[in-house]
Amino acid sequence: MRIFEKEEYYIKSVSDFLKIKDRLLYTFDPGTWFFRGEDDYTYLLKPSIGRLFAETGNFTTKEKLLHFEKHAFNEFYVRVYNELREKDKFILLAVAQHHGLKTRLLDWTFSPLIALFFAVENDSKHDEDGSLITFQATTHFNNYDKQIISPFDERLEEYHFLFMPDLSPRIRVQQGVFQLFKDPTQEFREGNNLSKFIIPAAHKRTIKRELSELGVSYQTVFPDLDGLCKYINYHKLNNKL
Repeated sequence: MRIFEKEEYYIKSVSDFLKIKDRLLYTFDPGTWFFRGEDDYTYLLKPSIGRLFAETGNFTTKEKLLHFEKHAFNEFYVRVYNELREKDKFILLAVAQHHGLKTRLLDWTFSPLIALFFAVENDSKHDEDGSLITFQATTHFNNYDKQIISPFDERLEEYHFLFMPDLSPRIRVQQGVFQLFKDPTQEFREGNNLSKFIIPAAHKRTIKRELSELGVSYQTVFPDLDGLCKYINYHKLNNKL
């Protein structure tokens, strides 16, 4: 991963980011650009289920972690069947990811501004530097063998990129795409034009306000009652907007 640590590449405003994007994130290489925002610069590119093994110590072995992962997903699969009527486990894993289940998927988005929003939206992290990460995928989406019906199948390659139907409104508006890890405990560190930009803590609040003025807010990123309430709270508590 290429890390842009010089201050001239710091993202201090939305306009700063757009200038950086035009300057550095344009190549003649074929492939689709993905973006990810992190509210903590030190976070590794590792899916949420993998973080449980490395960061919390809840599981003493990888086998126990993966056993927990499969059983948690199987319970989700059974409980949502009557509501979603969906059998494809890759699709359901993406829905579960978007609703908070710890999975072997890592979220990316096609939208750089939505990624920037996720890097700055958490007020409790406004005293820590964040980051915006970019990646240019050169493989086709959903390029696994269609005879493989489980995202836990050992025949899968190291990574696959999944573009899913809009079963969840959040997936649609967040322009989500998912990176499926064969080994969710391993960090993703090498990829085509994989780059990391620093968002200084002192500028997070300003960027969040600028994004809201541009229509990228809790209300638009989370199209449900939770998002609406967060949007109202944010605007009422920041009445200078």
